[in-house]
Amino acid sequence: MHIVASALRRSESRATMAEDNNINNSGNAEPSSLDYEGRWKRALADYENYKKDEIKRFAAFSKFSKMEAIRNLLPLIDMLERALKNVPSEIEKSSWTEGIRLIYEEFLKLLNKEGIRKIETIGRELDPKYHEAVGRTDEDGEEVVEEVRSGFITEDDFIVRPAQVKIGKQK
Repeated sequence: MHIVASALRRSESRATMAEDNNINNSGNAEPSSLDYEGRWKRALADYENYKKDEIKRFAAFSKFSKMEAIRNLLPLIDMLERALKNVPSEIEKSSWTEGIRLIYEEFLKLLNKEGIRKIETIGRELDPKYHEAVGRTDEDGEEVVEEVRSGFITEDDFIVRPAQVKIGKQK
């Protein structure tokens, strides 16, 4: 109801200006049916534009909310990755370890389904847009040699979280 009232108020202010023009030009204060039709069309156009703007705002808010929820879940992926990197050799082939690996892979599939993928790091040139350098190693070359924390990106190149990486030493 607020939407229609707002559109009608804008239309009425335009109509008042049009009526003032009619009084000044013709001396007749009576608006014609064309004036009413014009006001109605403007109010309808204002309402349609308002609806489009609200749809855009809702889509942006929805995307932002989804990204926030995903950002809050990323530490779980970090923990699973750390657990899988540090599995003791005596339980490496156990069903428990395999279960943790499957949970991790399903988590990545879920992110992929939502249009989010891991940022490629190892062997790539350091790109500040995608990588956050947190250290250097003794290896030669300026490319990324170790991933400290995974980074994630959306299909439309929005950085959910940059990857934390270590690079080789400078020459």
